[in-house]
Amino acid sequence: MIPGNAPQWLKDADTWNADVELVNGEVVWRGGEFSGGVFRGDVFRGGVFSGGVFSGGEFSGGEFRDGEFSGGVFSGGVFSGGEFRGGEFRGGEWRDERYERVPYMLAMLGIVPECDGTLIGYRSTAADGCGRYTKNWSQPIGEYYETDLPPAGLGTCVKGIHVSSAAVAWTCFGIDPTAQLWRVKFQLADVLDCDGTKARIRGGHFERMAWPFVRPAERAALVEIGGKTE
Repeated sequence: MIPGNAPQWLKDADTWNADVELVNGEVVWRGGEFSGGVFRGDVFRGGVFSGGVFSGGEFSGGEFRDGEFSGGVFSGGVFSGGEFRGGEFRGGEWRDERYERVPYMLAMLGIVPECDGTLIGYRSTAADGCGRYTKNWSQPIGEYYETDLPPAGLGTCVKGIHVSSAAVAWTCFGIDPTAQLWRVKFQLADVLDCDGTKARIRGGHFERMAWPFVRPAERAALVEIGGKTE
């Protein structure tokens, strides 16, 4: 049942046997079928999503059978069909027989195999090579692999080396115009997981490079007026 004080987008949607609760003003979908419209809610916990657009919030249970997943976090439940066009796949079960999940998520980052099978991603460090998240870690140059990492399939928010697109590397931890960009060459066998926004790998070949899209004068100006920006 859809509550009388539900937001208009939910009242306008195509639904069947909906079980919806408003919790502190947030829409929590607990069961039933959402078959058309734009889901702008906060949590989808159960039931079936069979059409329309999932534009944000968290899909934590139930089955995504058809429609567009265009934003938010897929953290649980089953993805069996439809189109995954944006957001993060952090957990749950991938049953879409058309695509292999990890290569598909890598492709969303623009990471696709070169002719020899090599994959190329990007990451950033501080100017001195130290990690921007793990400050006491220093990025080696050349071939480097980490050991004793959580195994493949446990997501991207665990220990490992994280790569993405160069644009994400520029913005991920807040813009630091003094940061160093690294090109990372690796193989599909080195990929432990990918969620569509970043990949976790065990290692590869690391080399410094200049930021390809930041004008030198603009970068110098950013450094002069204060360095890091959020």
